[in-house]
Amino acid sequence: MKIKGVIFDFNGTLFQDTSLHIASWIQFLKEKKGIEINEAEFIEKIYGRDNIQIIKTFFKEIQDQNELEALSEEKEQLYRQLCRQNKDMVHLVKGAENFFDQLKENKIPFTIATGANVGNVRYYFEEFHLAQWFDWNQVIYDDGRLPGKPDPTVYLLALEKIGVKAEDTLVFEDSPAGITAAKKAGIDRIIQIGETSSSTLADGCAQDFSDALHWLQ
Repeated sequence: MKIKGVIFDFNGTLFQDTSLHIASWIQFLKEKKGIEINEAEFIEKIYGRDNIQIIKTFFKEIQDQNELEALSEEKEQLYRQLCRQNKDMVHLVKGAENFFDQLKENKIPFTIATGANVGNVRYYFEEFHLAQWFDWNQVIYDDGRLPGKPDPTVYLLALEKIGVKAEDTLVFEDSPAGITAAKKAGIDRIIQIGETSSSTLADGCAQDFSDALHWLQ
């Protein structure tokens, strides 16, 4: 196969949870700042950005890193609460599990590169039983020091973990910021996942992973 390694974004790619993030940000900002945002404002000011960037946008008076991180975790606790309250929405994208199995069978290394924090990644590993496919020590997540996408660091680190060159790697993403991050890392083969995917930045688009194996050719 042409592709020798695969990197997955998580939120919006393997787990289509955008509506849950929208709901948690709306509730969080209303409770903390009395601010009400709509979906259009979410896309403009929040979508694809990391939590610290977002919180700095709405909490300009806070400069202390520990305070920013505490607010970030508070928002994510709210998000996880909403996930648990909406179990019917909490499932991996169609075809993902079968694709993971196919990658293992073909001995193609793969991992996750996400802007999610450690609390959320632990929740995903537990909820989706990810340990049967993914090595926790190879997953790249926001540890409080990781620059958010579109900075390429998350993908550069993921490439190191799987030991595959950028030109031999396939990335699955959902956001323009994530696609840009992968491109900055030197990865040209990028598939955008999502029901309304139409980005000209990506190499291709798909609604789910039902026929993902052919992207490896």
